[in-house]
Amino acid sequence: MVELRGLSEAVSAVILFAVTLSISVAGFMYVMFYLDRNQASVEFGYVKSVFRNIAVSALEQPFKLEYSYPFNYVSIGFTTRSFNLTLVVNNNPRVVGNITALTAVVRRNLVQGFNIVYGVNSSFLPSGHPGMLVYEYYQQGASFLVLDPSVVTYQVVYVNSTQGVKARVTFMVSNFTGLNRPDRPPEVYGQGLLVLRHDPSRDVDILYTNVTSLTIYINGKQVQLPPDIQAALSSSSYGIEVELRIIKIGVMVG
Repeated sequence: MVELRGLSEAVSAVILFAVTLSISVAGFMYVMFYLDRNQASVEFGYVKSVFRNIAVSALEQPFKLEYSYPFNYVSIGFTTRSFNLTLVVNNNPRVVGNITALTAVVRRNLVQGFNIVYGVNSSFLPSGHPGMLVYEYYQQGASFLVLDPSVVTYQVVYVNSTQGVKARVTFMVSNFTGLNRPDRPPEVYGQGLLVLRHDPSRDVDILYTNVTSLTIYINGKQVQLPPDIQAALSSSSYGIEVELRIIKIGVMVG
């Protein structure tokens, strides 16, 4: 009887130890999961603030921006966005092709669905609105953040000329290119440092004069001309000026 009691106590001790160990392991795993997710969320949030800061910059002005960011979980790269802007000026089309967007990805489920972080979800906006869109989404086990420059902004100004006051309509769209090679995509050498530079001398700037007819297509859909552009076109029998400016922002990730 004494032996059975001793055996029972030993079995109870083993069971108690096993239960305690299981609880400890479960608690440890939960803590590790929490710390892992928290660190990934912190890094993703930091890059989100970086992308937002870039989007609010005066893109048409010269600038150089440098950001150091943690990269244990997050990585920054780029992707080509299917984009088409066609300006038909006096029946002559001018086409701007695909745009390069910056991306950040974390292999964790940090995002629910599709969310606008900054900007207006529209491809055609008047000057003064954000010229870039920052959004996030979740797909196939990863959270993605995108800094998308495929937003066309426009501005109507009236300038003095030899023929009197003339209207000028300026269309502007940005694109990310190589830091040292504006004819190439962004340069990615590593992670941890993001450098952006805008040198206006590298921009594409096209000016049309004596414009009497103007049609705009974005991604194959005709855009209804806003009232201020319609008013500009009808303001002079000599026609107006139309400027197309492509802002090339050099990027290096390393």
